[in-house]
Amino acid sequence: MECLNKHFAEEEDSPITKELVSESFRCGRELAREARQRASKLVRSGVSLEACSPAMLHFFSSKLAGDTKKASELSNELLSATKILQMKVCSTSDVTPNTFLSFLENNPVQPRDLSCKPTKVCCVGSSKYRSIDGACNNPQHPAWGRRGAPFTRITAPRYADGIYAMPVARSGRPLPNPRVLSARVFADNPRAGSSRLLSALNMQWGQFITHDLVFQVMEATDEGGIQCCLGDGRDVLPQSMLNDKCIPICVAEDDPFYRQHGVRCLNFVRSVTAPREDCSLGHAEQMNTVTSFLDGSPLYSSDPKLAAKLRTKCGGRLKEETRKNCKGGFLPSVDDKSAVCDLRNSSEPCYLAGDNRINQTPMLAALHTLLLREHNRVADILSGLNPLWSDEKLYQEARKIVIAEIQHITYQEWLPLNFVALLWQVDTLILSLSGDIIGAYKFFAYASRAGESYLRYYRISPTSLYSRDYNEDVNPGVINSFGAAAFRFLHTLVPDTIMMCPASGQAAYLHKLSDHYFNPGLMEASPDSFDEIIRGAIAHRSGEADPHCSAEITTLLFKSHNPWGLDLVAMDIQRGRDHGIASYNDYREICGLQRARTFQDLANEISQDRINALAALYESVDDIDLFVGGALEHAAPGSVLGHTFQCVVAEQFYRTRVGDRFFYDNSEMPHSFTPEQLKELKKASMARLVCDNSRVRRVQRRAFEVESAHNPKSACDDYSAIPCVDLTAWKRPKFELYD
Repeated sequence: MECLNKHFAEEEDSPITKELVSESFRCGRELAREARQRASKLVRSGVSLEACSPAMLHFFSSKLAGDTKKASELSNELLSATKILQMKVCSTSDVTPNTFLSFLENNPVQPRDLSCKPTKVCCVGSSKYRSIDGACNNPQHPAWGRRGAPFTRITAPRYADGIYAMPVARSGRPLPNPRVLSARVFADNPRAGSSRLLSALNMQWGQFITHDLVFQVMEATDEGGIQCCLGDGRDVLPQSMLNDKCIPICVAEDDPFYRQHGVRCLNFVRSVTAPREDCSLGHAEQMNTVTSFLDGSPLYSSDPKLAAKLRTKCGGRLKEETRKNCKGGFLPSVDDKSAVCDLRNSSEPCYLAGDNRINQTPMLAALHTLLLREHNRVADILSGLNPLWSDEKLYQEARKIVIAEIQHITYQEWLPLNFVALLWQVDTLILSLSGDIIGAYKFFAYASRAGESYLRYYRISPTSLYSRDYNEDVNPGVINSFGAAAFRFLHTLVPDTIMMCPASGQAAYLHKLSDHYFNPGLMEASPDSFDEIIRGAIAHRSGEADPHCSAEITTLLFKSHNPWGLDLVAMDIQRGRDHGIASYNDYREICGLQRARTFQDLANEISQDRINALAALYESVDDIDLFVGGALEHAAPGSVLGHTFQCVVAEQFYRTRVGDRFFYDNSEMPHSFTPEQLKELKKASMARLVCDNSRVRRVQRRAFEVESAHNPKSACDDYSAIPCVDLTAWKRPKFELYD
């Protein structure tokens, strides 16, 4: 590498000249434009997605936003240029492809005739409130964490050509088929049962914060979503009709489920990529189309135009719709229901929110609705306390409070439960039933120390009132392997059904999840339906934290009226490959485990039967996908995750907190809460959120855990059991001047 740098330093002797870079970019731009024209021509000739097909519903919104589309087109031109330059340099010199890419990473190469300009964010206005699009959070690095930024990485990508080509095995042969891996390793196991401790609401909160942090969208044409399979998934389209962004998942003839329906192909399209901030050449980086901050963006949006559309511009409130005999408001309706939802009739609801995944399931819509009501409840109280405050002041202060509640619930309630408390409670139960009480408490002491010290090490769960951990050198951008692999382990927690519980508590009604994708009609089936969904979420158990996933998401995802749907686990594996996520073995090494040389070297982290399954499917231990290997690990002490996934997830939540200047407990900032306000905010809980925004009157204090003798239900008006946030701490002197 040193020799290469020295060689390239003299431009007259360098294989990479300005003229060669310009020529490569010109050719790359032409190739990218030809690909776009070909894609549009294919759609016009009839190669397009059918309405309400699983593939179409997977797109959520099939057309890209204008700024996303522009950035995607530029990124494709830069990737084509990088590939052409790599081929030219390596064919005319002794430079290897890997050395070429290493050089680009350390010596940015930018085409001179490029319309792309290095990202410059102009920060104006008040520093008291965070921006909608995430820009200017960090004055030294104002583009970090913004909407439309590329994901970050903690290790080099795994692309076959080092740039963008789908990865292959070390031998050069294809990696194992994602659907085969899903069917053989992650198949539903009825004997696995449900979680002993986690409520369905725990899973649902996990999905909400995922949507808050991550949204990668798929490539699309001007006409809409991309089709990669023949109608009804009969086969992959012929090469002459295949869009170059297609990476369909092939299905074997003997597939245990899809063979019954003649399905041989599951539609799958590559994620949109983003140009680098300095517009340089290099490997692909996928785009995050929401902010990287935990900032309530599913409620408020990351897009300033949509954020404005969601406001009433009166009293600081968000738009809501009222329903007869319903106490609380509901999310507003979208303009075109048929374009967003899979409804049986036009009278069914289809909601508008800050994130267009809102209608994915009724439970997700219910959680959005709780937070919408919370914002308006807070805005109304603030307006009463401070009648001279403007609409803008009320909106920003209410938004700031609700974001603080989301952050507090996530970091002080949700994360500790899933990182620290779970295994102690499960093993205490198992060991006490076997009579080994001493063993149970020894395990508790060990797990508590391990989990809590892990949280403290990563500064995820500080113990003092204020935090002084903000670090302007920490990039809060979402780690690619977090969004495309590690956090997707939460898919294993998804239960088969949606539970609805009437107020009488005498019965419960179960609805198959697959019957309600993109149809939130259960929310308004009756005036009591919303509350029944909330009761069901805190009473129902989530799936067990193991690799076995419900058939509702591995064969029936987004099925609509069809007898089959997509396979979410196969898609998780394929998405990780699309994003060039490094192998499981690479991440083992990064996270402090010994690099495996043979499959048997995995024995300390993975059970023997799972090792045998991996060895039967992968050629080499170095080929194992991160999602697959990480999901198969034993849970680490005090966590639902194995060691490797816990490492990635903890690193992300460290960055999300320490890299956010506006995080709710940061001190000595112009926007910091007063000590009295922060003390009140730290009383926030999921249980209180339910109590204040629904007609549910009894909730267990720890709402992410199912009811038990150690977690009994309490009355919502028992403020000692379920404390409330007293907003009188926000009352200001009547004639105070406001910024």
